[in-house]
Formats: sequence, C-alpha cells, structure tokens
Amino acid sequence: MEMKQRKKSLRLWSALLLFMALLIPQMAFAYTTTGSADNPSLTIHKFEQEPGTGAGDEGDGNPGQNAEGTPVEGVEFTLTQTHSYNPETDTWTEKSGAEIKGTTGADGTVTFTKANGLELGRYGVKETNGPDHIVLNTETFYVDIPMTNKEGNALNYNVHIYPKNETIRSGVELKKVDENGKPLAGVTFKLFNEDGSPAVDNENNEVPALTTDNNGLINVSGLAAGKYYFQETAVPDGYALNTTKVAFAVKKVGEKQEIKVVWDNVARFAENGTVTNYVIPTVDKDANGKKELDFDRDKVYSYNITINTPKDIDLYKALVVTDELDSRLTYAGNWKVTGAPEGSFTFTQDGQTLKWTADPKQLTGGGKITITFDAKIKPDAIAEEGIPNTVKLDFDNNFGWSTIDGPAKPEEPETPPVVTPTQGNLNVVKIDAADGKKLKGAEFKLTSDKEGNNIIDTSATGDVVKWNGNTYNGLLEKLTTRADGTFDITGLTPGTYYLHETKAPTYTDGEGNLKSYRLLTKAIEIKIVDDETAKAEVKNSKSAWVLPTTGGLGTTLFTGVGLMLMMSASVLFMRRRQTDTTKD
Repeated sequence: MEMKQRKKSLRLWSALLLFMALLIPQMAFAYTTTGSADNPSLTIHKFEQEPGTGAGDEGDGNPGQNAEGTPVEGVEFTLTQTHSYNPETDTWTEKSGAEIKGTTGADGTVTFTKANGLELGRYGVKETNGPDHIVLNTETFYVDIPMTNKEGNALNYNVHIYPKNETIRSGVELKKVDENGKPLAGVTFKLFNEDGSPAVDNENNEVPALTTDNNGLINVSGLAAGKYYFQETAVPDGYALNTTKVAFAVKKVGEKQEIKVVWDNVARFAENGTVTNYVIPTVDKDANGKKELDFDRDKVYSYNITINTPKDIDLYKALVVTDELDSRLTYAGNWKVTGAPEGSFTFTQDGQTLKWTADPKQLTGGGKITITFDAKIKPDAIAEEGIPNTVKLDFDNNFGWSTIDGPAKPEEPETPPVVTPTQGNLNVVKIDAADGKKLKGAEFKLTSDKEGNNIIDTSATGDVVKWNGNTYNGLLEKLTTRADGTFDITGLTPGTYYLHETKAPTYTDGEGNLKSYRLLTKAIEIKIVDDETAKAEVKNSKSAWVLPTTGGLGTTLFTGVGLMLMMSASVLFMRRRQTDTTKD
C-alpha cells in the first residue's frame, strides 16, 4: 500500500515537472517583437534646432518620438557594421562590414533596409556630409539591429532614431572709419541676403537699418549661415556715400566646424569688416587772395579756385569745375593749375561759362589743387555793393555718390569772393581870389597828363561816370562851373588826373565893362581815391592892365615916344657909317 502511494506521488511530481518544463520556456520568451529578422530597417529622422534649445525626449528606437525642430534635407549618414547578429544562436560576432550611405530627403528622413545592404548587427552611425547652415555631429554613435528596449521586454527590428543638429547662428560686427582711420558715427547701413532680399534674424524678423555709434560700430546677432552684404544708405554731411556691397558669409570653417564671419575685402574701402568713408571734395574761391577785393575797372586781377581732394580722388569717375562769370566781369585768360600734373585738366570757354574738366586718375588725393585765371571788371560795370562770383564743383565718386547724375548737390564756396569796382569823385569850386566870390562860366578839361593832351574819355563807361548828376559819355572837356561856381564828377577810377582851365570866367568892372579873369596857365593835380571825393578849389584873379581908348592922349603919347626912338636910331646909324668911311 505504501509502495503504491509512493508511485502515485512520483507520477504527480513528474507530471508537475513536465508541466513546468513546458511552461518556463514560454514564460522566458514572453516579450514584444517589432518587425522581423528577415526585413530589418533603420530610419534616421534629422532635425535642426536653434542654439540653446534643450534636449528632447530620450530615444527608445520607436517611431513617433516627440522631436522639436525643423526637418533637415541633405544630411548624409554613413553606416559601418561592427558586429553581426545571429538570431538562431542569439550571438553577436565582431565584424568589419562595408559602409552604407544614405541622405535625408525633404522630410528630413532616410531609411536603410535590406535593399541597401542592411543586415542584423551593430552599426556605427556618422554624419559625413550636410548642408552649410547646420553644424554636423562628427561623433559616431552606435545602433543595434534588432534593438532591445531598456526594460528588456521588447525587441525592435525597425529602429527609428532622432539625432539633432544645431543651426548655425552668428553675430556680425562692422566698423566704420574715416579716411584717417578714426571711428565714424552716423553712417547708416541696410543688411541684405546675397540675392538682395532683406536679411532676417533668428526670429525671422527683418533686420532694421542700423547706424554706426560713436565708436563707429554696428552689430547684428542671430544670423544664420549664408551670404550677406551691408550697403550704405546714408552718410554724415561732408562724406561721400559709397554703395559698394560689403559682402560677407557666415559659415563653418575647417574640420572643427568653427563658425566664422568671412568678409569679402574691397581694396581701399572694406577690409575684414572695417569700412572706410572718404570726405567729399570741397571748393573755395578768392580774388587776389581776398574774399573782398576793391579793384579798378578794366584792370587785371586773379581768381584762385582751390579744391581740397579726398584720398580716393584717383578712383573718381569725374571731377568738373564750372565758373559762371558775372555779366559785369570778363575773362582775361592766363589760366593755370598748381597741385596737379600738367595735362590733368582741360579748359573750355562758352561765353561767360568757364569749365575745367579733370582726369581723376592723374590726381593725388589728400591735398590741394588750385586753378588760377585772370579777370577784369568791365569799364561800364555798376556795382555799388560789389560783384559776387561763385564756382561750382561737380563730381562722381564712381561708387553711387554723384552731383552729375544725382543725388548729391554740387559743392560751392561757403563765402564766394566779392569784387567791388573802385571809384572816387571830384568836386571843383571856382572862386574869386580876392573876395571868395563863386564864379560861374569857367571851363575845364580833365586829362591823364600834365601837358593836357590826353583828355579822359568816358564813352566806354556806360552809366558809371556822371557830371553834375547826369551820365556823361565822351571826353571830359568844356566842363563849365554852375552859378554856384561848382561842378561835380562822380565814378572816376582812382588815380592821378590833371585839371586844366580852358576858359576863364568873366566879370563886369566898375565902369560896366565886361572883362575876363586871368586864365590859369598850370594844370592842377588831382588825386582820386576810392570811395572819397577830391575837392579842388580853383582861384582866379582879375586882370590888372588897362588899355587906353583909340585916338586919345594915351595913343598920341605912345606914338610920339615911338617916333623919337626911331629918329635916335637913324642918327646913330648914320654916324657910324661916316666913321667907317673916314677910316677907309
């Protein structure tokens, strides 16, 4: 009986062991499987993120991971197999397999399958190429196909991974200096993409116009990789705009993918982000070295036109000096240029328009060029307040700043010279030497010589010279004193003149006889000074001689005396003749 009990227990235990033997393997293989060993795949989802973006969810090899960022097209991945996997024996064997390459598409993904040569095993994954606007991950990471989750209860033959790339961003600094290398404030720039569209920052906002500060600097941050250019839109007064594109690129450089700003240099204008502005040429003008010149009509004086040249003058397209002479002036020739090579300027004249055209390539910047020419005030010029005469300087700096085609205005002197014709006046008073009585009717002429041969001719002076307030055109002769004994001449060119009396005034003596004052025999020297009136007081004396009446005692007396003298002469002659005869 006892034996039977033992056999029965043994059979139950054996059955239990058999059940457990069958159950335990099933429990050991109770895990989730995705995909199959016959058709494995690896899908890489590529995203770019802005610098400073936090890490996303931890990868688990499954699709649908919450990955922030923008899909990136054109990233090349290279897979290198390091181990093979045998699912039958569940063994991993070290292996050096061939490289498999694939590139992400427009959706930022690339999938490797058996068709690409993907086998079960372990792979090193590396980014080997990609677009310029992201920083590539140059480190190799490893992926197992199949992949077991970290809990150890899932096996995945279709692995999905979500690597991230950082978008390239960089700031850029531009420095503005003047032609002497000093910081220049107040220059405005606009930033453009290479295609001419406005540049945007990391928040996709258009970069506004920027103006250099007191240190000559402007800064822009958050620029993505790419090609850009700055362009001047406004400059301070006295400087020439230069619309040349100051180009640069934000890019990664070298194996370490350093993010750098690389500038395109422009000779004498932009070098490694330092941009030079040059002053505009300026012009000044004087007459005989003065801003206000009093000068005689029809005498030669010189105008001096001085040009201050910027240091980039030799790069200019054009430089033209134009002098529109006032109608009261005349060009007297003899132009010359100093401070520039011979032949660097050509001259043309069209009436009152004088023009000098330069060949800028022959000029040296940073100095002074002076154009000198002779001029005269016309004899008939009326200009009580002077004759101003300016000059105009036109130029084209060949870089977008021109007074010829716009938008700049021609340069002119701040204070043009004023030439005033010199003139003085003459006031003549004729008086009686004895009693100071004013004498009318005396006649005079005005000459340039003491002898009285060269009478002053005013026929070419227009309305300049006036006699007694009336315009006088002709020879200054027969100038008669008025009832008050005076006459006036205005508008005489300063100098030395001679006043000659040509007819003396008359008077009536006590017996009612009309008699003449003595006529002056010597010329009176007159000094005419600019803006002054020379006064000549001319005194005349009455005649002292008295001629007797015809047939009167006086006449008989004179006749008798004459006859006596003649008789005495005859007697002496006869005596002398007799003496001479006796000797013979």
